[in-house]
Amino acid sequence: MTSPVIVELALNGPTPRSVNRHVPRTPAEITAVALEGIELGASIVHNHTDDVMFSVDGVHAVEPYVQAWTPILDRHPDVLLYPTMGAAARGIPVERRWAHVEELARRGMGMTLVDPGSVNLGLTSDGALDPVAAAEPYANPHADVDHMITRTAALGAAPSISIFEPGYLRTALTWHRTGRLPAGAIVKLYFGGRLEFGLPPTATALEAYLEMLEPTGLPWSVAVLGGDVVGCGLAELAVRRGGHVRVGLEDHAGPGEPSNADLLRALMDLLRDMGRSPATIAEARAILGVPSGTPGLWGRTFVGDAPPSLGDGTPVTVTFVAPDGIAVHAGGNRLGFRATASADRLTVDDRVRATRMACPPDVQALDDWLVALLTADPAYVVDGQSLTLVTDAARIDLVESPERH
Repeated sequence: MTSPVIVELALNGPTPRSVNRHVPRTPAEITAVALEGIELGASIVHNHTDDVMFSVDGVHAVEPYVQAWTPILDRHPDVLLYPTMGAAARGIPVERRWAHVEELARRGMGMTLVDPGSVNLGLTSDGALDPVAAAEPYANPHADVDHMITRTAALGAAPSISIFEPGYLRTALTWHRTGRLPAGAIVKLYFGGRLEFGLPPTATALEAYLEMLEPTGLPWSVAVLGGDVVGCGLAELAVRRGGHVRVGLEDHAGPGEPSNADLLRALMDLLRDMGRSPATIAEARAILGVPSGTPGLWGRTFVGDAPPSLGDGTPVTVTFVAPDGIAVHAGGNRLGFRATASADRLTVDDRVRATRMACPPDVQALDDWLVALLTADPAYVVDGQSLTLVTDAARIDLVESPERH
């Protein structure tokens, strides 16, 4: 059985609307595009705010991230989010330019960003120089990298490790070999397309990275900065070699003005043609070894009202008995099921255990409705203390109760 592919959406970066009118810039736009991307199959989302990358002080504000991310996490509390940081903060202490990354992780809102090295940026394939980006290297001395890794571990966060040059990877692997790389890391192999840095997006370049990386077993993904990771064939190469893929308008360069959704759909088409599937949020966390930030089902009891047409609001109690039992009571027979839970769906054994009490017709009808709902393998959504069970034909909303069934 093939493993699912983690898909990351890098939805804006410093790309201006003058380059592509679809680039989301405001917090509300970022929220909307991220939610659409998650529905299409992204399980990691990366964005920038309108704090400029190449600034004199390197400070990025926390609040625009919070504004954009809060509605996303309300809908998908386990999705993996991470920010950027200032790239031209020459001489600015890492504690200052990385402060927003730390604060977001402290609030439990995202992964951290770790850039383990320095690189020259600002040169494009046509020989043009960006006067700001090209003024000095994007510098992350080893002492700064040590701070990022140390604080990430202390916060219990998962790091997104950016690899712009082969030396970046050697540094990251040294931290890993010495036991200091925090749990949950994913290594991002960034290849230079129109942006002239690092290695080009070729099979030989990928293999050079994998020669170093594969013995560690660390999860890794690919992106082409200033190119088309799907169109150039790198995404397919990576997936065949066990890797993951990042797409989005931060990275893309090419003809036309595709949207983030267009880029995601192109990757999804590729995965489907390869017989692969995008990782769900829960599967992405499992691949990276990042525990869920939200409580699951087992060991919890939920209570809700029956539909008005059945029992006229009769209380329904559903208890998830670890490791695989569901106990249900709605005033009639006590019902028992065996079940397993995937990221978003219950798979329920249709061999129902029940007490043998004779019930009035209306009570029996409610029991029958509950059996039909559960044995149809309902989708479920846990949002804090709320639980929704839904099939094509039925739905019930419940709230956690401290009382066990």
